[in-house]
Amino acid sequence: MFVETLPILFGILLSHLFWQNNVLLFIIYFVLTLGLIYVHKDKTELIIFAYGAVIGAIVEIIGTRVSGYQSFIKPDFGGIPMWLPIVWGYGFIAMERIGFVIQG
Repeated sequence: MFVETLPILFGILLSHLFWQNNVLLFIIYFVLTLGLIYVHKDKTELIIFAYGAVIGAIVEIIGTRVSGYQSFIKPDFGGIPMWLPIVWGYGFIAMERIGFVIQG
């Protein structure tokens, strides 16, 4: 389970280091996510990633534009940073992988 959590922890570090450059962070997250999907060799993960990215974007945009319960310092579209849906997409993959580890 720890191994599947490492990319999340690494993502937190990347966010800390590059939060001021949304484009760079988007590119880094996108390339790393595609690399992790490729290495795992499960083609359904690409669908899970896309679904998570879309759902994440919707949730975040509702949170900023509709409900107003949050805001971001450097939003790119819909009141959110462009890299945030990528993080949501990988989060869906990570939860699936962790679920498989827990099942044994």
